[in-house]
Amino acid sequence: MAKKKKKTRMPVIIIALLLVVAVIIGAPYIKELVSATSTEGEAVVVEIEKGASTEDIAQALKDKGLIKSVTIFKVRAKLSEDGSKLNYGTFNLHKGMCIPDIISTLAGNYATRPTVKFTVPEGFSVQQIAKRAEELELCSKEEFYDALDDSYDYEFLKNVPFKDGADYPLQGFLYPETYEFFADATAHDIINKMLSQFEKEISKFKIPKEQDLYEVITIASMIEREALWDKEMKTISGVIYNRIEKGMKLQIDATVQYAVSKGEYNIERVTYDDLEIKSPYNTYRNEGLPVGPISSVSSIAIEAALNPQEHEYLYYHTDTEKNDGTHIFTKTYQEHLATMN
Repeated sequence: MAKKKKKTRMPVIIIALLLVVAVIIGAPYIKELVSATSTEGEAVVVEIEKGASTEDIAQALKDKGLIKSVTIFKVRAKLSEDGSKLNYGTFNLHKGMCIPDIISTLAGNYATRPTVKFTVPEGFSVQQIAKRAEELELCSKEEFYDALDDSYDYEFLKNVPFKDGADYPLQGFLYPETYEFFADATAHDIINKMLSQFEKEISKFKIPKEQDLYEVITIASMIEREALWDKEMKTISGVIYNRIEKGMKLQIDATVQYAVSKGEYNIERVTYDDLEIKSPYNTYRNEGLPVGPISSVSSIAIEAALNPQEHEYLYYHTDTEKNDGTHIFTKTYQEHLATMN
């Protein structure tokens, strides 16, 4: 009778050894896959490019020594709620971070992307704002002008007409403020932020039924350009309303400056010849308000346009004796001439 061959245990031993080796080699990857806690380690700055895919981001992290496996990072990102929200920019991370914390950081507002401070003074026109945006290399003037025609979702814009002869539909509605934009912000981003700020400011006021927002901002823009001092804004507003009530032409120098300079305001004074310029903005030639706002406006100017000071003044001019930007206000044309040097 033939003897049965004795079964060898060698394959089992080999498999066991391979498993042990695999565990030893793969332990760091297994830990990376399941770990949910971080420890402090070497600080690492990572730059994530705009438009980078999850794989691109994983590769950048691996190159910096923050993760060991691109595949594992992609799996963890896919399983995470934040995995689809990864941002671009410059991030400060450290080598002890676990994948969940890295994902959370990249998905949060922790990027130190380059920014540009963008200051728009009160009384700046759309033309001046576009020029400043170009000077700061945020966008070109042409890109800014084109973006003025984009669609913006603000309730107040539904009641803002674009009158025939007006230069730009959003003139007067870009709120003057100091903003901080990412260096790669678009013209649309800039305008949208300024409109958002305007909406916040205008929500503080109640427009009377006999007026509309466009009229209020048009008056406020003239006040903004005419008054150097806030304390005079309501007085100048009162003059504007008094002249309107009496059917007088407004004769606001700032409207002529706007027309002559095409919104650049790069002329120091208005000449007699300038007063004759044919423009729907020229309140020396045309009766009533100009065709639209001539500059951005502050909340103080809006307040003045809505609440003019009650007085009988019909004229004013710069006080050349004080030479501090204040004005002399008078009730009659004779007084007006008499107080001029």
